[in-house]
Amino acid sequence: MFSSRNIHFILLGIIIGGAFGYILAFYQVQASMPAPSTASAASSNPNVPNGHPNVSGEQVAEMVKAALEKNPNDTTLMTKYANFLFDTGKYSEAVAWFEKVVALQPNSPDPKTDLGTALWNAGQKDKAMEQYQAALKIDSKHMPTLHNLTIVLEEDHKLGEAEKVLKQMEAIDPKYEGLDTLKKRLDELKTAK
Repeated sequence: MFSSRNIHFILLGIIIGGAFGYILAFYQVQASMPAPSTASAASSNPNVPNGHPNVSGEQVAEMVKAALEKNPNDTTLMTKYANFLFDTGKYSEAVAWFEKVVALQPNSPDPKTDLGTALWNAGQKDKAMEQYQAALKIDSKHMPTLHNLTIVLEEDHKLGEAEKVLKQMEAIDPKYEGLDTLKKRLDELKTAK
């Protein structure tokens, strides 16, 4: 599917979002958690500030689920949870959560793009492409969708189509941050062919 370099590039924003989601979830459910032992948190990791709970990925998931039970239509929290699932390799579960966000925000290209990426990683290429196309129907100049579409076209060895999307991106915003990386990747794939 994706090389480690591509995964790094795609997931950079998702990881940052996951970290933000962790912080958001922690503060939203902190009141419902028992008070942590300062000594145990500090002794397990000296880099943890005093009073910060020692939590695992499973505990983060439980905290987010609890927050979602209180606010079941909070699309920001749902997206953060879906990103958390995606980051932990639970693509099918991430797909289910992104589908919920799409249902609540049918006119936004962002959740459709996220859903497309989760579907692609879950091995559902056709459905992924449908989501990317649906996002582009909403906003034909949506750079995150075009970016992800370029990557999946490259991964699917549809280099001509990827090049067309890159040209479209360059016409929209020639200073787009990821453009050089995408071009370099495409050139490497053409050379390797």
